[in-house]
Formats: sequence, structure tokens, C-alpha cells
Amino acid sequence: MKKITGFLLGVFFIVLGSCSNDGKDTEEAEAVMQPIARTQIPDVAFEQALIELGIDDIEDGSVITSDLEMVTSLVMNDKGIANLTGISDFPMLENLWVNDNQISSLDVSKNTLLKFVFIENNGLTMLNVTNLAILEKISATNNNLTQLDISDNSMLQLLSVANNSLSGIDISGIPNSVQLNTFAVENNPLDCIEVNTEILNGIPPQWTKDEGDSYSLECN
Repeated sequence: MKKITGFLLGVFFIVLGSCSNDGKDTEEAEAVMQPIARTQIPDVAFEQALIELGIDDIEDGSVITSDLEMVTSLVMNDKGIANLTGISDFPMLENLWVNDNQISSLDVSKNTLLKFVFIENNGLTMLNVTNLAILEKISATNNNLTQLDISDNSMLQLLSVANNSLSGIDISGIPNSVQLNTFAVENNPLDCIEVNTEILNGIPPQWTKDEGDSYSLECN
């Protein structure tokens, strides 16, 4: 009787162990089968630039999202890029240089660690830099911007928007002109630049605007 009981217990533990292992194997298999998250990069020139930078490896319209997580700098000047869709999946991005491309619209509002945006000589009509509290430099000369909201960018040290289509600009959210040491707004169809009292009392000589433009505490 004891032998039978021992035999049955042995079978029980073997079956139990088998079930346990099967469960573990299933979990491991499911983990392996989980799809790898990918970021869509519809612009071929943008993806090719990522390949050249060693961030991507093959041109297939997408890049592994986890490969973007630690990228802090993208320098992609004169690459024929027209569309930066996918840029929002670079959470650690601090430095973006995309001068001399064909970009018409850029939204970097989700790249909250950005400090430098250089996007000169594009066909830019929209630039969204809201939600960027530590942004220090924007250089967007020679574009087609009609408006630019920098109300969230109180840390700006450089703002260059000469040769655009701006009908007005408000820089009153920047504490003072000592911080904003470079400001260029000439060759825009505006006549009033809205500032605060601190800026108005200390306009730097190196700032540039059209002769008929004026600084004011309130622009219509």
C-alpha cells in the first residue's frame, strides 16, 4: 500500500512539474513573440540620414523605437528632408540641426528636453515650439513663417527669424534683453515687436530689425 501511495505521489509531482514548466515556457514564448515597437519614418531622406548617423540600419520606412530613446543630437543639414514625422519619438533630444532642407512644417512640442533648434533655409510655414521650457536657441531665418508662439520659451538666448513672413512677434515672456543676447527679425512684414518693460529699457545694439519697426509694450 505504501509503495502504491509513493508511486501515485511521484506521478503527481511529475505532472505538477510538467504543468509548471509548460506555463513558464508559454510565458517565455509569449515574451519572444511580442512585436518590437517601431516608429514610422515616411520621409526616405530622413530615414537615410538616420542610417548615416548609425541610428537605423535599413531603409524600410521605420526604425526601432527603443533605438531613439537615448539620442541627444541630430545634425542633418542639407539632406533633402521634407518631413520630420517621427521626431516626437526622440525623448532625450537636445540638439536639432536641419538647415537647408525642404521642411514646411515642424512640431517639436513633445521633445521637451530640446535646447537648440536650427532650421534655416527651409520652406517652413509652421514651427511649434510650445511646451519647451528649457529651449535656448531658435534659428529659423529664410523661411515662410507667418507666426511664431514663443510664450513657453522664457529661457531663449538666441532668436533669429529674419527673412520670414511674420506679421507680428511677442517676446515679452523673455525676462530681459541680457538673456536674449541675439535677436534678428528684419525683413518681415511687421511694424511692432511686443516686449516687456525690462527689455524696452535695455535694447541691445546688436539686435536687428527693419528701420520702420518699433518695440512696444503693447502691439495691436
